[in-house]
Amino acid sequence: MAITPDDLQLLAFTMVDRHGDHAVELAGQAVDEMRALGDAPRTNAWLALQSVIEDALDGRILRDENLSLH
Repeated sequence: MAITPDDLQLLAFTMVDRHGDHAVELAGQAVDEMRALGDAPRTNAWLALQSVIEDALDGRILRDENLSLH
């Protein structure tokens, strides 16, 4: 099952709501852990989520707007 842009947006804002600026660091830790396990699909998923978290924190995306990935 693929992660959709809507899923990423929901997860990103959930992490931002719960962890604030620290959400980026938490996602980075997950990236490091997945890389260490050699799990490329999960590494890529966490990298995508980390990017969306950064965009949310920087105001480049808004909670109530549709997310478009390129």
